[in-house]
Amino acid sequence: MLLGFLRLFYRKRKSDYPSPPKILSMITGTRLKELLVPYGIKLRCPLDVEYGLPSKDDYIRFLKWYKTHAPIKPSGYTQYFNCDAFAWVEIAYALVWCKGMCPFGYLEAMSTDENYAFGMHGFCFAVDWNEKVYFTDSLEVAAPDDELYPAYEVYCQDAKA
Repeated sequence: MLLGFLRLFYRKRKSDYPSPPKILSMITGTRLKELLVPYGIKLRCPLDVEYGLPSKDDYIRFLKWYKTHAPIKPSGYTQYFNCDAFAWVEIAYALVWCKGMCPFGYLEAMSTDENYAFGMHGFCFAVDWNEKVYFTDSLEVAAPDDELYPAYEVYCQDAKA
């Protein structure tokens, strides 16, 4: 199922995407893992040796573009095409946009904050050049869909970057 969705973004012409982000600094996979720990995010192992870090504004530019160009909308949510599928499609588009360089990752987590409670949910995280961690969620459960929300502590079941 996911392979079919990933084909969607490959069909888009390069000119259909917003311009790639400007990479302002680099970070090692080990440092990325360290940055996520205070939020309860357990990154099993970073898949890349290093990542390029863009500005928060570049991420927001991408998220605003994605909101209008996403191949799926929240109204398409089903038992089978659920939060993790939405997150993976968003990540696929983000990775094409940043040429695979940016730490735009996936996590399955639930809130530990009783004022902002939600059960186990799949959504995305990103890290900017100031090494600040943010959440984004096209279903708007864990964070607003077209902006970066400052990361907060969660109970994380799984994370990938």
